[in-house]
Amino acid sequence: MPRREGSVHRTTEPGVVHTNVTRVSGVDPTDPWQLSGAEQEGRRQVVEYTRFLVEQVPGYERAFLIASAPRIGVRESRRLIGEYVLGKEDVLSARQFEDSIARCGAPIEDHAAGQRTIWQYVGSGDQRPTGRTYGVPYRCLLPRGVDGLLVAGRCLSATHDAHASVRSIGQCMAMGQAAGTAAALVVSAGCRPRDANIVQLREQLAADGALIGPD
Repeated sequence: MPRREGSVHRTTEPGVVHTNVTRVSGVDPTDPWQLSGAEQEGRRQVVEYTRFLVEQVPGYERAFLIASAPRIGVRESRRLIGEYVLGKEDVLSARQFEDSIARCGAPIEDHAAGQRTIWQYVGSGDQRPTGRTYGVPYRCLLPRGVDGLLVAGRCLSATHDAHASVRSIGQCMAMGQAAGTAAALVVSAGCRPRDANIVQLREQLAADGALIGPD
């Protein structure tokens, strides 16, 4: 069992919980053979953690495994280099950007190899939540040197450390909304994505209910 800590989440089904505790490290997710081996190792861990919970943790005595993920979850693989590369200091300083199109308050959650998970919260750099958020710049969705293309989600332009904060589902959804809105605006204006009117984009996102400012 590579991890000594994890998280348990209640679900909408009575008595059913989702347990997030497995870890497979040191694998190249772009190599299909390594990815296949990681799938096998992940399922081995699922069986072992289930056994441990039932035998050792109060409340799990009658528990059994209903299902595991259909495939291994890859936290990080290829990322593009964009017009701006979101970095660790941007996250820890809760930096604001004039072209912010989304917000993030998630800590840097770096699943280092072995048993450790490194947590660094926005605005503090340590393990104390501050409630602060930083902006995700529109430029992180613009590939450097490529026209006519916008990206959204985990492939955005960010360093390893910043990616460990901004890669979560909520931020990916917000980036998707921003990219789709920007695409519609630049088509209407007959310009390139990198020449989008940022003020107009932010105003449209705000009108649609997106959270883009620190307030």
